[in-house]
Amino acid sequence: MPICSANKRRATGRDRAEPLLYAFLQADRSYMEKEKHIALGRCYANILFMLKIVWKKLPGFFINFCLYHIYCSVEVFIEFTVTMKYLLDLISRGGTLNEALRFVMFILFLVMAKLVWAAFMENYQIPAAKEKLKMYLQMELYEKAVSLDLERYDNPKYYNEFVWSINEAGGRMERILSDFASLLATLTRIAANGIFFLTFDAFGLLFVLLSLLINTAANSRIGRLQFAMDGELKPVERKRSYFNRVFYLSDYAKELRLNPLGDRLKEEFSEANGQVYPIIRKYGGRQMLVSFLGDFVPNDILSNIVYLGYLVYKTVVLKVLSYGSTMALFSAASSLEHSLRSLSQLFPKFEQHGLYVEKIRTFLSFESTLKTGTETLAPEDFRELSVEGVSFAYGDGEDILHDITMSVKAGEKIAIVGYNGAGKSTLIKLLLHLYDVKSGAVKINGRDIREYRRDSCRDLFAAVFQDYKIFAADIGDNVRMGAPGDIGEENAVKKALENSGFGDRLASLPKGIHTRLTREFDEEGINLSGGEAQKISIARTFYKYCPVIILDEPSSSLDPVSEYHLNETMLKAAEHKAVIFISHRLSSTVMADRIYMLENGRIIECGSHKELMGQNGRYAEMFKLQAEKYRQG
Repeated sequence: MPICSANKRRATGRDRAEPLLYAFLQADRSYMEKEKHIALGRCYANILFMLKIVWKKLPGFFINFCLYHIYCSVEVFIEFTVTMKYLLDLISRGGTLNEALRFVMFILFLVMAKLVWAAFMENYQIPAAKEKLKMYLQMELYEKAVSLDLERYDNPKYYNEFVWSINEAGGRMERILSDFASLLATLTRIAANGIFFLTFDAFGLLFVLLSLLINTAANSRIGRLQFAMDGELKPVERKRSYFNRVFYLSDYAKELRLNPLGDRLKEEFSEANGQVYPIIRKYGGRQMLVSFLGDFVPNDILSNIVYLGYLVYKTVVLKVLSYGSTMALFSAASSLEHSLRSLSQLFPKFEQHGLYVEKIRTFLSFESTLKTGTETLAPEDFRELSVEGVSFAYGDGEDILHDITMSVKAGEKIAIVGYNGAGKSTLIKLLLHLYDVKSGAVKINGRDIREYRRDSCRDLFAAVFQDYKIFAADIGDNVRMGAPGDIGEENAVKKALENSGFGDRLASLPKGIHTRLTREFDEEGINLSGGEAQKISIARTFYKYCPVIILDEPSSSLDPVSEYHLNETMLKAAEHKAVIFISHRLSSTVMADRIYMLENGRIIECGSHKELMGQNGRYAEMFKLQAEKYRQG
């Protein structure tokens, strides 16, 4: 009899990664195209959103931050523009040395105050505030990520939002604060110089305003071109980053050394690099032309030629300005011109910030779509978990599970078996309410799981998945997984490790459960073998107080004999708990009270090991094939 279609070869790392990478890059590109069209009002609302966070978390810092940058600009205006007018006019009218010295001492006091304030802000308050804000934003993003449905991770758009948000949050807040400081300083300089102009030569403002209009239009266009270029470069940069990870991460080290894949990856890396230059050429020429016209026309022609001639005419011919006022106005014009140019450059910067903050706000606005109720259920009240006519599909795809019906009562041991791709792991995700069923219902004690609070439901389960993870923490933390401890906590952890078969290895470690795992942050940490790591993950199920244990092929790194002994130990340790085994290896099924055989998302056989062997169906065929293989081994 031919092996079912679910028993296909495992995809290689590259087979799996490339379609995901391609989908991710395509989602990245399409989303960037969409983001270009966000309204300006929304962009600036996003900036206010970030500034409100600063105000909410650090109000004292925000006030001091604003006052500091306003003061610095006022001090610079007085130090240069006002000082120039005062001293030249003092000389013209024959003032005394004492008048000059008093004024200079006043300016020196202003400068000293600025330097002291700057030392405090730049070396202490601003760095500390940036770290606090970065931590706050990242914690918000982490909490949102943990609270959202697992289904989001199957969606490239969501994953795109998540990656961008995490990468952008801290740095984007820092850049917004920096540009907001520039905005405050620039507006203060504009106000000070503007008042000066209105007092001594209001007509001269027309030259500056015309310069502003030209500069703003040019820089807005440059900002849009830069954002468009970033949008086209981002997928290429992400692809180059992927190849970079492949070459430096230890996960790929053995394969790259044992196979000639490295040369092919380097070729693709070079191809990705080759995609960068046409994009730069496409946008670089347009940016250069717009930048030249936006700088030369308003600044060199209007300000340095036309306005200078106008001032000379009013001073020499009309004689309506003093020499002090003339020099101060020319200095103020230069300062105002520079300030307006900075302002015109800040607007597109804030526009870009707004576009990027939109990603953060979009991510934070995601809400769980899983249906959840208000009922709670204590672990000791668990009686039965049942699945009634359940079908399921990921997104808009075809159904993976079809009309599944099964049950497990308190204390029962059942096995869900089948070849790879049969739908076993997907079914477990539905039992844990990581996804909502498409049709049918998953029930606990006869009530739909969606009537209970999600956290209440999940507290009933301890699960070990085939893609378990070990964290860069000590052994105890890897077993507790954040669960609250008590006085007997260490003994409970040790007992859980013994039940999982890790007891002998634990006894050989001088620091016991306080031994750090991995050398990520501790050179004295240890790296475990695959089998040892699996035993740590299995120990989590024994430590957690819950009535149901789910084991999704947790012993796949062990040989069949070790797997059998481990399963036997686990069943004894979990004698009073319901246990659900998921496996395509059948060494554990002999001990199960009931076995469900899945094929192509359907239950095709159900019964005890003895009953199914007597039926001589698909389960019996699978068991005999494996038994023969083990005998030959």
